[in-house]
Amino acid sequence: MSIRSIRERASTRLLRTGTELAVDQREIEERLAAAATGDSAYSSALGAVALARWVDSAVLWLGWRILPRTFEPSAETPAVPAR
Repeated sequence: MSIRSIRERASTRLLRTGTELAVDQREIEERLAAAATGDSAYSSALGAVALARWVDSAVLWLGWRILPRTFEPSAETPAVPAR
């Protein structure tokens, strides 16, 4: 197994995971914002969600960073299912 294929696999997985986490985080953030009516418990939860946004961004950044410059999706690259 070459370094290039390891980078492709790791990058693909990080990008997929980061995207899924970002979508989940966005849904949670919208639900908390709708439920927050001045309650301090919700405001601290929004702080935790904001921290999760930073982690999602870091995962996505790392995925793009290790992606080989000449990456072309191969037959092994799974398609992203539509929601």
